[in-house]
Amino acid sequence: MSSTVDPILRLLEVTRSITGVLDLDQLLQHILNQAVEMMKAERGYLLLLDPDTTLPMDQRLQVRASYRLGAEELLEEDFSVSRTAILKVLDGGNSHHSQDALREPNPSHSVEMFGLRSILCEPLVVQDRMLGVIYLDSRIINRFSPWCREVLPSLASQAAICIENAKLLSQREEAMRAQYDDQMRALEMEAWKNAMAAFVSIASHDLKNPLTVLQNGLALLNRRPQSPPPPDILKDMEVSLLRARRLVEDYLDAAALQQGQELSLRWEYIDLHTLIQRELSQVEANLHVKKRDLYRFVNAVPPDTLVHADEMRLRQVLGNLLENAVKYGRGTVSVRLHPGEENERSWVEISDEGPGIPLESQDRLFDRYFRAEPNSSVRGTGLGLWIVRQIVEALGGQVAVSSQPNQGARFSFSLQAKHCPPQAVVGADQLSSTSPA
Repeated sequence: MSSTVDPILRLLEVTRSITGVLDLDQLLQHILNQAVEMMKAERGYLLLLDPDTTLPMDQRLQVRASYRLGAEELLEEDFSVSRTAILKVLDGGNSHHSQDALREPNPSHSVEMFGLRSILCEPLVVQDRMLGVIYLDSRIINRFSPWCREVLPSLASQAAICIENAKLLSQREEAMRAQYDDQMRALEMEAWKNAMAAFVSIASHDLKNPLTVLQNGLALLNRRPQSPPPPDILKDMEVSLLRARRLVEDYLDAAALQQGQELSLRWEYIDLHTLIQRELSQVEANLHVKKRDLYRFVNAVPPDTLVHADEMRLRQVLGNLLENAVKYGRGTVSVRLHPGEENERSWVEISDEGPGIPLESQDRLFDRYFRAEPNSSVRGTGLGLWIVRQIVEALGGQVAVSSQPNQGARFSFSLQAKHCPPQAVVGADQLSSTSPA
């Protein structure tokens, strides 16, 4: 540029552009790119000083932006920046200009090695604090004209202010992130406390119902010591006892798992059809008489199916999934088996005809304490499906859920299953004493 106006206009344009960049790394590269373009340099570097003042000056130098320099070159010992020129600027705080560095007394190794001629190095200073330097060079003699040496200090001064502001903004954002993290931890702790309070309340309520049935049944039997107990009373007591036992098992398992303990397993071959039929009968028996007509239970698992699992754990899985199907679903509740290919696991599927599960909730459905509809009138601890996943994974399987709005929900889990001739299948009671093959 030959006119004295053009450099000033260009400088104003550049300074406006750099003030709009807030990200520190992007700002540093933008400053360097603009400086190289304005000064017509061949290469350029922007170096900042490490804030640790106990380090020697040459060790504090950090290349934060480069122009026409590969990343691998930065790692080489024979780094191509003229450190001699840079250290002079850092020591004295003044600009450095070489018209023909190769002909100057005692040229640096990088000057000789790369045939550097013109060097222009400007300090980045804010309130007498040295932030770093802008370094430009070229293999052309006297590349940088007098106007370059006049304009670069102004650019460097404005760049230093922008760099300082970007650093302060970065520090502020980091402090805000730290504060946010602290707040999130506090919120998570509060949520955990609330979840535990809700859990204790709901668990107490869940246990209270079957225990009340047992208490009332025993009171009735005590009033009629000479009469045979009515079958329906005994049935209700048996169902309530099994329900209370299942709840206690779930809560104990949840406590053990949260403490990092592994679930105990007793492997055996189990008649899956018979086991499912028992669980369906149990779930139906738990229903209030007025609600039993609202559901239809279907066991579509072939009677000649054996699975290798832990019977008690498998009953926990089925019980939780079937109770969920009744609690949140409606209509026909079906259990089906989808056989796997050779040497692959089969999938047991429990489906209902309820309102379905929101898509955004399905990924978290098996998380601890998570409930897809926390404001629902249906009570729940948010532990049932989490325990299901833990048990199935302990058995070497997987769990899955599939649901569409108003099309019900399908929960599936995989097991090692095989088909046997009817005469080879024994009841679940007999299988419980069978050792695994």
